[in-house]
Amino acid sequence: MFTRIGRVVSGHPVGFVIGWAVLLAVMTTLAVQGLGTGGLFDRLASTEATTPDSDSEVVYSLTLSDDDSGETVIVVAGGVDVAGDWPGVAAAATAARGELAGIDGVASVHDAFMLPDPTSQEALALLSSNGDGFATLVTLDEGLGDHESQDANERVAEAAQGAWLDALHEYDATANAHTVSTTLIADSITDLVQEDLVRGESVSLPVALVLLVIVFGGLLAAGLPLVGAVVSILVGLGALWCLTFVQDVNSFILNVISIIGLALSIDYGLLLVSRYREEAAAQLAGAGGELPAGDEMKALVRATVVRTVATAGRTVSFSALTIACSIAGLFVMRSPILRTIGAGAVIVTLLAVSCTLTLVPAIITLLGARLVRPSALSRVPGLRRVLAAVGDSSSDDGVFSRLSRRVVAHPWIVMLAVVALLAAMASPIGSLRLRTNFAEYMPAGSDVHAGYDILQEDYPALASPTISIVAQTDPPDTAGFVSDLGAMDGVTHVTATDLADHEHMTLISVLMDVDDPVGPRATDAVDQIRAMDPGYRVWVGGQAAQQTDFTDSIAQGAPWAALIVVAAVLVLLFCMTGSFVVPLKALIINTFSLVASLGATAWLFEGGHLGLPRTAGLETFIVACLMAFGFGLAMDYEVFLLARIAEYWQAGYDNDEAVARGLQRSGRIITSAAAIIIAVFLGFVSGEMIAIKQIGVGLAIMVAADATLVRLLLVPATMTVLGQWNWWAPEPLARLYRRLGGQDRVKDGAAQQ
Repeated sequence: MFTRIGRVVSGHPVGFVIGWAVLLAVMTTLAVQGLGTGGLFDRLASTEATTPDSDSEVVYSLTLSDDDSGETVIVVAGGVDVAGDWPGVAAAATAARGELAGIDGVASVHDAFMLPDPTSQEALALLSSNGDGFATLVTLDEGLGDHESQDANERVAEAAQGAWLDALHEYDATANAHTVSTTLIADSITDLVQEDLVRGESVSLPVALVLLVIVFGGLLAAGLPLVGAVVSILVGLGALWCLTFVQDVNSFILNVISIIGLALSIDYGLLLVSRYREEAAAQLAGAGGELPAGDEMKALVRATVVRTVATAGRTVSFSALTIACSIAGLFVMRSPILRTIGAGAVIVTLLAVSCTLTLVPAIITLLGARLVRPSALSRVPGLRRVLAAVGDSSSDDGVFSRLSRRVVAHPWIVMLAVVALLAAMASPIGSLRLRTNFAEYMPAGSDVHAGYDILQEDYPALASPTISIVAQTDPPDTAGFVSDLGAMDGVTHVTATDLADHEHMTLISVLMDVDDPVGPRATDAVDQIRAMDPGYRVWVGGQAAQQTDFTDSIAQGAPWAALIVVAAVLVLLFCMTGSFVVPLKALIINTFSLVASLGATAWLFEGGHLGLPRTAGLETFIVACLMAFGFGLAMDYEVFLLARIAEYWQAGYDNDEAVARGLQRSGRIITSAAAIIIAVFLGFVSGEMIAIKQIGVGLAIMVAADATLVRLLLVPATMTVLGQWNWWAPEPLARLYRRLGGQDRVKDGAAQQ
């Protein structure tokens, strides 16, 4: 099949390039402008990580549908002496109120100074607990569409910082204002995602290009993997735009698309271009080293492209399928955000391999001998030796084959040492804390973040409750339950109000004196409340409950996700190698490597090491993504290495020699690709969003550990210990492998490298 693909692509390279160019233009237009329905960024959502059919989701849905009026925007004023000069502040607030009431899309404006009794509970709810500020509630018109509501929110926020604040400055020049709403919070997160995306790619792409130039020794070859990356990412963004019409697409998926698209496209492009240059060099060596001309050169290029796609193309296809299946484990999770991220990652994975199998070979065919000739960089004094040392070309004997033979000489020592090191890296995972706190995604230092913090600290009645409970009974019947809740450790305030849209339903809000709304004290309180039996049905929600439900849903889906991954790896690696042992070994080693990397990531962030921000734990959905993506990338390098080792084994070399030669041929590609990918991942760490920092650092650690400790040391050591058992399969499976077109092992000959 891959030989046929190579022939078709090399026979019609211009057609494939034009086809991809048209697809790129169409999908980029859709992603940027849309078709009158807004571009991708306009259609993204910044929703919390909820769990369908959970208690917390029920509470969220019921409280969301309870309010028949439009969205409420809260404008918080600070730096005014409400407690000491009520008349003066009231006069200033009254004068400022009109600046908000006249805004298009605003239905009403409400503050404490409109009420006859400043000591009433309704008035006190709108006054700062420390007496230095007040809150103004701006209610928008009912029935506003998403874009209309967004525009109205922005107009209110602009007025709050403009004419409204100017009116307060007439009273006190030190007054300040912050604006908070659900829409403004979501918009701030989406804007931050976009900024981090631009910042990450502006760092990653130039660094990747420089490293690729060093590896390939020239700009032409270096540019090919990046062409595949840019095309797959942009087409993937267009595909996501289409997906927004089917389901909500979270803004975080943009960074995931970029990270995975860059990583895989560079990996696959690097392998394909390197294999082409290797095959071309072998062809030229057989022809005396002289470059032919005319039709003879075209025939040589086409034959080399066919051979490259048949070998490296097969490898990247197995890798992509394995990665896609690893990521597909997210589809069995109940959380929509994980399923959407999984869909985006699978899409960009398939696009990356499609570009590598068609677009990149087509461009190679058009470039022809220019990828084989020594580049101008190789003639720069001092660079030739550097390029020869770190370039993509390699022989059957070199630093990696010598490393492998040293490992072969002492396999048990190497294996035990690496396992001990990985175990030490994994040790912090025992104290790993998972957290899901949507508020932490807001940009630090932003107006909306500052306003949110002020509400949480100084306005208990307006703050997001630590725990929200919906009880299936009338408010008077909840008196005993409310009393029990108030007696709980850490609870400072409990209120029970009627859910107007739902008969015989009561909303109970519980405020706790906790530094972390999703920390152990809050989640323990959720568990304690859920264990109570007030005599009627209750649903427990809020941030801590959402975290508990989200974590539980991942734990419930994990066995099914693992089953998908295990089945896929066993089948795909068996089809590639014909071995039953190699896939089992890969599963065990990669799982161990993944856990070790996750432990190291937790240690870095929970301790604030290496200049990283100190956090109370890792984001729950980020851990799920790290497990899926990290395992997939580990399998990526496993496939690269095993494909070359299997070639030598099937060509008749003994196990140890096949391992040595396979590592020598793939070692530079694996380490070069890993170095570039690590640079790409760390480029995204330059952004502000903690979740993206965590996934960038986590994947960088996973790739670094996998490409060095695992691929260069642990895999050769274990393959040496197992010897010929590496290639064992039960006879029925061996017959099936041969029937599927697998190669029989020969006694003589050599791999045609």
